Amino acid sequence: MRDKNLMIGVVFCFAISIIFLLVIIWEIKKSIDHDERVQQMSKNSNDVEVADNRDFSIYETLVGDDGREMVLIPEGIFSRGSDSGGYDEKPAQEIYLDAFYIDKYEVSVKEYNKYRKLTKYVKPSVPFFPGDDKVMDVPGHAVVGVSWHDAVNYCTWAGKRLPTEAEWEKAARGPSGKLYPWGDEPVKKNRAVYKKKWQGIKTLSPVGAHPKGGSIYGTQDMVGNVWEWVSDWYQLYYYRNSPLRNPQGPSNGKYKIVRGGSWINNPDTLHSAFRRWSSPEVRFNDTGFRCAKDSQYETGTD
Repeated sequence: MRDKNLMIGVVFCFAISIIFLLVIIWEIKKSIDHDERVQQMSKNSNDVEVADNRDFSIYETLVGDDGREMVLIPEGIFSRGSDSGGYDEKPAQEIYLDAFYIDKYEVSVKEYNKYRKLTKYVKPSVPFFPGDDKVMDVPGHAVVGVSWHDAVNYCTWAGKRLPTEAEWEKAARGPSGKLYPWGDEPVKKNRAVYKKKWQGIKTLSPVGAHPKGGSIYGTQDMVGNVWEWVSDWYQLYYYRNSPLRNPQGPSNGKYKIVRGGSWINNPDTLHSAFRRWSSPEVRFNDTGFRCAKDSQYETGTD
């Protein structure tokens, strides 16, 4: 009898243990399911596209001699540089610029080829892998494989010039010195082309393909896709002694400045204050340009 009662007790304890284990498993599953729902809700929330309701029509535009749209950047003060960036970005300062026009988009292959044919100018070239020079045949892509001198020659032909480094930065980040053209929110793939491997014609993006990455003035592709030549010579500590009104850059140097980052760069090089230098003779598959033009509202330079 005692053995029978002992057996019943063992079976009862075993059953209770099984039930207890099942309850634990059920609770764990509930917790996992809850976490998955929360993650899915978070993902859905992040995937929501917020409409870009900025009104760019308030800024005056004109069509340059090359038939390309330009945007007026108003005269006034803007915040240049960054105290949290590299040595050459410091110090952050308020700089005054006269009004100027700048191309809304980077110069495209189609537009550059039109110039080449009219002037019998050399074709862009860089040391591509075999067959990759086809990137030069995609009309809507930003032109690459152009040196600083090539960019200057195009802009001069078009009745324009390269923007100064300060002009480029104001056109990119606006008067209040935002981190990026669109504001201070992080870089996303729907705003710029960056952190890619070279894939021939699939690497670059057509100009203007990322309107959510535009600046408050409506200028497009100021971040990623291709670096852009500006007129200034590079100097590491130029900002420390730079004029605070219409700075033109050092009077001489060895390297010219490129701005904006490109398809190959990581997000940490895409903030609008970031500076990079390059030899004016070189041609790369990640460097292009846009042009600027003086405005009739100009009040003089230092």
